Amino acid sequence: MTVFSQRRKKLLALAKGSQVAAQTAPNLFYLTDFFGGGAAVVRPDKTVVITTPLEADRAGEVCKEAEIVVVKRWKDVQVEIEKQLDGKKAVTDQPGTDPRKMEAKPELFLEARRFKDEPELERIRKACAKTDKTYGTLEQVLKPGRTEWELAAEVMKTALEEGLTPSNSGSSLGPIIIASGPHGAYGHSELSGRKVKSGDFVVADLFFRYEGYNSDETRTFAVGSVTSEMKRAYAVVKDAQQAAIDTAKEGVSCGSVHDAAVGVLRKHRMDRYLNHSVGHGVGIDIHESPGIFHGNEVKLGKNDVITDEPGVYLVGKYGIRIEDTLRVDRKPELFTKFTKDLVTCG
Repeated sequence: MTVFSQRRKKLLALAKGSQVAAQTAPNLFYLTDFFGGGAAVVRPDKTVVITTPLEADRAGEVCKEAEIVVVKRWKDVQVEIEKQLDGKKAVTDQPGTDPRKMEAKPELFLEARRFKDEPELERIRKACAKTDKTYGTLEQVLKPGRTEWELAAEVMKTALEEGLTPSNSGSSLGPIIIASGPHGAYGHSELSGRKVKSGDFVVADLFFRYEGYNSDETRTFAVGSVTSEMKRAYAVVKDAQQAAIDTAKEGVSCGSVHDAAVGVLRKHRMDRYLNHSVGHGVGIDIHESPGIFHGNEVKLGKNDVITDEPGVYLVGKYGIRIEDTLRVDRKPELFTKFTKDLVTCG
């Protein structure tokens, strides 16, 4: 059985007898390896992809185990979906569709995509390995006087040369986060013309896709001489991040991973400076299930791919975040491997 037939089977099983229609690009990609405009109706033996002349040739070249149906205009796609469903009700990933014909259940698709198969894992591994290389570039060019925009341009050049594409977090306009000095206290800081100064911490959150699958990695760099207080805070965050990694094993609740990191921060009275959950799932989307937050009793399973990213944010001063992408098993497998020792640049 091919990987695409396994994915169809998984989705149809979760639908419990209903037909399945995918109308968003990530789910179309999951089913066919085609990331583009169109929709899909899932059959046991193939996926019927409905698109327009704009995308038809590319879809025909890229799609795996799919039949391509071409309609004249985008508004005809919905009509063709209903034709393919032959009057039978389906579940779909697109809210706002006619509930008499299709029931919107986007969570069903996220559930199907949650545990990664081997081709997905390999793409995420490569995305992370290539993202590690962009940190090597940043380490070389990070120095006083460079603006956040200039540093981001250097990173983006390396990423594109490595075959990575921008992902965007969905929470900021920038393709990546390079947050220097007090900007580091904003979890989703926008790129700016601020010039890096000696004594800064620089939070670099880099997220890229490789062949459709995301990496997500954050490192915090020191520029020149930073204070003893900053170094101590960095060491605490690093310990907190390692505590979460050590906890992130098959069968452990997501909330326990979050709490492991927060427990370390609390010992040093720094938990009040953490203003977000400790992690999230990663895959075709940069943020997927499961969520790594306090109180989440969902158990981690083999081949969950998640992030571990505690941080502290001292408004007006600096921020620190350290993040890895990892695969869950009896022992976690780290995909991101750039050093987490405090690197001093400039």
